[in-house]
Amino acid sequence: MKDNSIKQQLPAGQGSVYHSFQQQLLTGLKEFFSDDTKLSIDSFSHNNQLTLDGLTILEPGSNISPTIYLEQYFNQFQDGITLADIQQQILSFYRQHRFTQNIDTSFFTCLDNVQPQIVYKLIHYQKNKDFLEDLPHFAYLDLAIVFYCLVPNNSGENASILIHNSHLGYWDISKDSLLLFAQNNTPKLLPWRFDSLTNLLFPMLSSLSEEEELKLLQAPENENVPMYVLTNNRCYFGACCILYPDVLKNISETLKDNLFLLPSSIHEFIIIPASFADNPDDLREIVCEVNLTEVAADEILSDSIYYYNKDTDQISLR
Repeated sequence: MKDNSIKQQLPAGQGSVYHSFQQQLLTGLKEFFSDDTKLSIDSFSHNNQLTLDGLTILEPGSNISPTIYLEQYFNQFQDGITLADIQQQILSFYRQHRFTQNIDTSFFTCLDNVQPQIVYKLIHYQKNKDFLEDLPHFAYLDLAIVFYCLVPNNSGENASILIHNSHLGYWDISKDSLLLFAQNNTPKLLPWRFDSLTNLLFPMLSSLSEEEELKLLQAPENENVPMYVLTNNRCYFGACCILYPDVLKNISETLKDNLFLLPSSIHEFIIIPASFADNPDDLREIVCEVNLTEVAADEILSDSIYYYNKDTDQISLR
């Protein structure tokens, strides 16, 4: 897999600065924990060939920890934020997101336990071609359906474990069986959510200035293309809701129109009634621009746009 880690992105000569930052960070953070706490920094492979360095903190008696990715903190360090301030930010994040219970490791080895928690998500096929060699998957348009297991927890975090080919071996199942489990579980465990983009933006209004908020609220309806968001109830890997039975059919019947589907990220699709879109190429340009400037590299789904025909109940690339 191509290495797109932060180390590869640094200018020449900056690698040693990043390494020093890592070591100082570990040394400083160890002072806040007992001697038998394990702190480590490791590289983690992510969607779209991205590799991120993450800090994990395992306190005594704990077997799971949130991964704290370091890129944003190193950027702050380069901008002049002190290491002490960064350490406090990391401690605050860890304390807020650490798991309050351990994961039963035997849970994942028993198919009877795992089967009700197996779900699917969508990623881009070509951008993850090497990654997919180790994953059971199904091609879908220019995307791939892959599988993960939701980890039961009471922390409110979206804990999950990606399913690899090796898991099928010790569960003694085929990828076709995996698909059947996921098709049954995903709509039940992660029910779809559909709302206008405006309604979903209302919680964000508090971050706008009074002038920006007033401008948004007073914008005439007839000057705007109606835009809707399709995701799941967790807004987590919700782009896969386009696979749920009859979801797009129900939406198109409600809107009385065919649909353009714009991949906002791996977490959601933006849906536009087809009669409001004069030029699909303009929509594609919007998707590409948003992916380039607004979406994290590992959360980009696709630069393509998709079309749902309500008469044929089919999705196609446009």
